[in-house]
Amino acid sequence: MVVQPLVLFVWVFVPALAQGADLPWDQVGLMSLMAVLFAAPFVLVLGVPLTIFLHRTQRLRLWPLALAGAIAGGIFIGWRGPGYGTGFSSGGNWYGKYVDFVIDGEPTLYGWLSYLQSIAGFALHGLVGATVFYLVWARWMGPNNSFKPKPLSGSV
Repeated sequence: MVVQPLVLFVWVFVPALAQGADLPWDQVGLMSLMAVLFAAPFVLVLGVPLTIFLHRTQRLRLWPLALAGAIAGGIFIGWRGPGYGTGFSSGGNWYGKYVDFVIDGEPTLYGWLSYLQSIAGFALHGLVGATVFYLVWARWMGPNNSFKPKPLSGSV
């Protein structure tokens, strides 16, 4: 859960700082806390069970866990689809150009592209979070680094 504020910082704040934006530094801590609060349910509901499943099936390695993290991240935004029902229309900015995303409940090409871009963004968060978790887990729980009790010195 600590990873998400770091991803937020790298993804949002670093490019903004590079462009010379004046960021409200007193709000960065609050934004990081919100990222943790937002990520926590997904980690607990999807991440922990997936990790336990991979561990029990002896498939807890970097790529399976990273893929599981990406899928878990993409599920959040992708489960509903880009349309919202009859009569609903939506539009917005697509890289500097106003476009329609949904017209009368039916997604347009830009609606599908925006939908896929959102899934990719959330999947990237899941992939990064799972990868960092695995690297920390491998460091602390890997060979010769387990949490098993160590015998006292001088005992047999």
